[in-house]
Amino acid sequence: MSKEISRRDFVKTGLASAAIAGATGLGAAKAFGQSKAKFKWRMQTHWPSGTWYYTNVYVAYCDKVRRATNGEVDITPYAPNTLVPTKDVFEAVGRGVFEIALLFPSYWMGRVPVGAHINGHLFSWNNFEEMWLYFFEMGAIDIFREAYGEHGVYLIAPISCSGIALFSNRALRTPEDWKGFKVRSTGTAAEVFKKMGATPVYFPGAELYQALQTGVCEGAHWGAVFNGWEMKFHEVNKYIILPFMAKVSNAEIFMTQKLWKTLPSDVKQVLESCAVDVSAKMQSNVYGDYLKIDEFQRKGFGEVVTMDEKSVELLTKYSLDVIDEYSKKDPKYCGRAGALLKEFFRIRARI
Repeated sequence: MSKEISRRDFVKTGLASAAIAGATGLGAAKAFGQSKAKFKWRMQTHWPSGTWYYTNVYVAYCDKVRRATNGEVDITPYAPNTLVPTKDVFEAVGRGVFEIALLFPSYWMGRVPVGAHINGHLFSWNNFEEMWLYFFEMGAIDIFREAYGEHGVYLIAPISCSGIALFSNRALRTPEDWKGFKVRSTGTAAEVFKKMGATPVYFPGAELYQALQTGVCEGAHWGAVFNGWEMKFHEVNKYIILPFMAKVSNAEIFMTQKLWKTLPSDVKQVLESCAVDVSAKMQSNVYGDYLKIDEFQRKGFGEVVTMDEKSVELLTKYSLDVIDEYSKKDPKYCGRAGALLKEFFRIRARI
């Protein structure tokens, strides 16, 4: 390990990020002065206020940055659709309408296809370390930053979620069970499900409970089990489907590129280090998934269903097919990121 981790690193950015920051050079370079609020920014997310993600990741990131800079960087977190509609956040940040955001890349995959690779694919990374390897050791982050730069946006870091869990009112055991399955889905997951014969549909988070309750859709994923639980999916779904569709998927923190270029190096390092810290926090929440799966069965909310090997095999194959399709659609960025991802699969002996 080339960089010594100081006590200040631990105090400012937390144990998890200090350990990783020490290995990657993301630790804070120097102590900040006593002057307050040199930078006052606005931030928006898509997560509903009051959820675990909103409080423990989104608001926590703003708080960590404020503490780490002794108040010099003051980020105000705004609820979804407060500054602009969620679908317009990427463009708004690129134009400098406001400064920074925490969202899912799937919202702008239509405009920036390489966002699919940032978000992640079904049955790809098995843990946080594999995702990190792909982004920072294999260099995928440079491709993503180059692509986002064309839109005036700088990608600070991926924010690792604990996975993708599918709640369902249909027992998905075999490939045949997927035929005509109406599932609320986004991103490349929706494209994979479509290849399985499902019918992906979209509802905003606020409308999902009623859609599931009335049968307008038969299933949905909203992050991991714990996060779907916060949306009360367990009340209106009979099944949790295993294995997880993905063990790791990514949100992202990004900001206006012109602003990023003007920042001192120590502020940049804090923004990156605090992102790593909340990312590790999110990934550790898989413990909450296990507890909720146990509660789902123990309290009689429903049944945990495990897909057969053929279903998992097909989902994995179709996920790889989608990666290739994106590479053809966008050779400049998806082609390079997709080739790197396939190389990752090769060295992990998965293809």
